[in-house]
Amino acid sequence: MRIALVRHGQTDWNIQRRYQGWEGLDLNEVGRAQAVDAAGRLLGIGAELGARWRWLSSSTSPRAMQTARIIGEHLPLVPGDLQFEDLRERGFGVAEGMLIEEARTRWPARDYPGGETADAVLDRALRGLDAVGRAHPGLDGVLVTHGTTLRLLVQSLTGEDPGSLPNAAIAVVDGEPGGWCTIVHPSATTGSEQVRGR
Repeated sequence: MRIALVRHGQTDWNIQRRYQGWEGLDLNEVGRAQAVDAAGRLLGIGAELGARWRWLSSSTSPRAMQTARIIGEHLPLVPGDLQFEDLRERGFGVAEGMLIEEARTRWPARDYPGGETADAVLDRALRGLDAVGRAHPGLDGVLVTHGTTLRLLVQSLTGEDPGSLPNAAIAVVDGEPGGWCTIVHPSATTGSEQVRGR
């Protein structure tokens, strides 16, 4: 099975460069446009891979669920009843809502009080990816997740850190629970600068 992992669209905190973490933020106008653009890219990727996107889901964060709904309007697919908490963004603890530069200055090791470690995020993200696979056995689908979560998954599966990923970046993994590999790298699937609003 193939799973297209999509980073959610832009929020105002993305523009302000604030840590979002588990905050319940909504997409802005650019983020909604990015979700539409992602749907078009997913159609192209699916055609190239011979994948048929049969299901659509997301993490439990509002910005991810909103992105999934917009993508679903254009594929067309209806987001399922299952949202996966294990695939939400890293929890940044007391740093959530802070400017990223300020937080990194205060905690250079990025060990934010009350926050998650990168290892903890990766452990739960891999567990979540397996849960997604078990929920949709053998069926290709789309899952909307988050920047840090997506970056850590790609790094774990490829051995290379893809760096900061733009909103609506897409990676595709292939395999089954317990055995995934990245077959489409997110750096090859980003939208235009205008659509990304970066």
